[in-house]
Amino acid sequence: MSKILKIVLMLIFCACSSEHSKMAVDIERIPVEVHKVTSDASLFIEKIEIVPLETTDSSLISGYKKTIYDKNMDIYAIYGKKQVVQTFSGKGEFIGSSRKMKGEGPQEYHMAVDIKFNPYLKGIDLLSPYGMIYTYSPTFELIAKRTIKTEFYFDALMALSADDYVFTVPSIWTDQEVTFANLKTQQVEVANYSGTISSDNTMDRECFYKNDDNLYFVPRGVNYNFYQIDEKKKELIPIIYLDFGDSEIKEKGLPGVAVGKRTGTEKTKTDSERNKLSKEIRQRAQFIRESAFVVPLVKFFNDDYVYIYFAKGKTGFGGNYIYNRKKKKGFLLNEGKPFIMQPCFGIVDNVLMSIADPYYVSRLVDIHLMSPEEISKMERLNEDDNPVILKYYLRK
Repeated sequence: MSKILKIVLMLIFCACSSEHSKMAVDIERIPVEVHKVTSDASLFIEKIEIVPLETTDSSLISGYKKTIYDKNMDIYAIYGKKQVVQTFSGKGEFIGSSRKMKGEGPQEYHMAVDIKFNPYLKGIDLLSPYGMIYTYSPTFELIAKRTIKTEFYFDALMALSADDYVFTVPSIWTDQEVTFANLKTQQVEVANYSGTISSDNTMDRECFYKNDDNLYFVPRGVNYNFYQIDEKKKELIPIIYLDFGDSEIKEKGLPGVAVGKRTGTEKTKTDSERNKLSKEIRQRAQFIRESAFVVPLVKFFNDDYVYIYFAKGKTGFGGNYIYNRKKKKGFLLNEGKPFIMQPCFGIVDNVLMSIADPYYVSRLVDIHLMSPEEISKMERLNEDDNPVILKYYLRK
């Protein structure tokens, strides 16, 4: 019996070892070229279209912090600097504003730190840092108001089902982790990841993604890994590594720290400890900003493309790198060549999307890639109009 047991254990061990080895081998390395600028935009862009967002007294956007798009609902949601969310159709028609729901009433939200489309409730989730989730329709009628008990603040979310969510926690409270939570049972589980060199060098973009039936997590800050989310096992599996070559930032020798440490509950950290940790996180981020490092500020992907927006110190324009995963070929826009591209906020199929103020749009396109109808739309833009969505159709 003992011999049989030993054989079985050896087989299990070998299978596990093979599985872990396979995971390591299957990590896709994306070579990121940050020096060789692509001379001709038509090599990777098929056409450019613009979507002016309707401008009315009710729809005026006062600054924009975050923009998201849902293909199934065909809706853009713009999260403004005053924590007001406005929705527009895929054609730019105004749908609704959360301004009427911002307040202290029972159906109103006081503060929102993140927004995300919720396909299960057919609405938009607004996240309070204290664990309250307000789900509104696109016209901002309250669909649901739910709470998850948390010992830390949350700063990003994604619905995994009607009741299951995944969250991130600000770097000062914990190490590198995401939190899985069920709103009905209030059960919470934590999954860890690694690789964060600096948590503050980033831009306010999505970190949770769903492509078909697969869920992904892209850490904010300087982290070169992309992870697949295993919602059943509550694990994060590294699947993509961004290979910046000689331009990769190494943690060794950097001042300060990247993230905090989990210490049980937030109450176990004194004010002096939190202040010291916050100072050290800012110290590292500031050092990276003021150095000549190439810093990836925005990162996302789908089945066909990887997109990265990076900046180098304080040199002005950032670079946009687009990698075709099927053709295994990358293209670089940098320092205004072959034309200026602002940081993008998402990709759907082969459409890369950005948002810009109307007066700046003509500098962010190549008119040779635009139809006469699109050029005419651009020429009719007024300086005080709402922002414009730019759609770059990538070559397949």
